[in-house]
Amino acid sequence: MAVWTIEIVNAGGKVRSYALLPAPPEVTLDGAPVTVWPAVCAPFDYVEPNAPRAATFSEAVQALFAFPAKVEVDRVIKTAFTVPVNPLARDLVTITHMEHEGPSRGFAEKLTAGAAEPGHFAIDTKADFPQGDGVVLGMTKQIDSNEPVPAAVFDARQHVTYQIRPRPVFHLIEGRFVRGKVLDLSARPSAVIDFTGRERAKAAIVQAADGVFTVTYDPA
Repeated sequence: MAVWTIEIVNAGGKVRSYALLPAPPEVTLDGAPVTVWPAVCAPFDYVEPNAPRAATFSEAVQALFAFPAKVEVDRVIKTAFTVPVNPLARDLVTITHMEHEGPSRGFAEKLTAGAAEPGHFAIDTKADFPQGDGVVLGMTKQIDSNEPVPAAVFDARQHVTYQIRPRPVFHLIEGRFVRGKVLDLSARPSAVIDFTGRERAKAAIVQAADGVFTVTYDPA
């Protein structure tokens, strides 16, 4: 399993905060692309000038299920259920039952290896969704947190199968954000960190005083 490190260097003259988001995974439904939004999976608050802040994490992901929920930019996806999945093993998670009665929420799932497309994990929404409730699916990452955090999300339909292919690409943006907040990266400058083909690597991200990001890798 790939393991990566990011090191953030604030080369400006004042304290800055940052947030790490994955590039949205490729999600398809019956071969057609599905719109996916990234969410903040790791905030790095109050980074002092020239005092590097680092985090090490693996390529591991978990399938995410949240309901009642809806995907909107600037909305925080909060309490969610997660199931560990391995895209290399082509894991399929089948949601077999969902219920939402009064204060109780829950679902049942079955995990099947070898049933997703190569390099993907899949989610089969076999169960009937609770009436009137929105359901959000996606994936989580665990970076500098005690539990998996929403990292990419999309609004789901029942009785279909989604194919989800994570990408080893991340975005670092300036700003202070809470974990699980959905953002539109097209409206924000970011450092693009691409670990494609790198099983063990460190990415150093430097933000200059003028706000420009540079990224270097070790090994190069």
